[in-house]
Amino acid sequence: MVMEFRAKSILKPTFVWQKGDEIVAESDRVKIVLKEEPNQVYYAALEIKEPTKEKDAGQFVCTAKNESGKLTATFTVKFEVPQGAPTFTRKPQILQKTSDSGDPAIMFDIGFQADQNPEVIWLNPKGKKMKESSRIKFSLTPDGGANTFTAQLELKNYKAKDSGTYTCNIKNEAGEANVELTLNIEASVFA
Repeated sequence: MVMEFRAKSILKPTFVWQKGDEIVAESDRVKIVLKEEPNQVYYAALEIKEPTKEKDAGQFVCTAKNESGKLTATFTVKFEVPQGAPTFTRKPQILQKTSDSGDPAIMFDIGFQADQNPEVIWLNPKGKKMKESSRIKFSLTPDGGANTFTAQLELKNYKAKDSGTYTCNIKNEAGEANVELTLNIEASVFA
């Protein structure tokens, strides 16, 4: 995230960035850029790497000052879910069932709402993108509501080695959402 401010002045100004009453200092995630441009224009920028709502939401003020006076610019930083970005509509579930072929199966079930053709990606406990196979089946079906869907991952003939945390990543042009589901299979029961 970058906030920029330019001031034109014959005398070189000093720039101070503040958030609330605190002066903003440089750190590993905050960089302050000051430079002189042609025609007596002075440029100031505040760059924040990987901004978060907790740390960075609020008002930032940049003040340019010299002997002639001062000029301020106020920036309001808000974090809002973009319209149409994926949001979850119900608590994710892990269900035990019998597959269409009669095999024991685990079903990961996610309900969500999203505009603009959502893409669903499932990651296995090693963080790798999963692919359909004879044991793994994906489905994405409309729920009947306005832009609501159910995403499912079916895992047939599951074993203890399938235990771990699975991630469902849903994204579209407006944003993305992730949910993690932890599967714990006891080896003694499902050998």
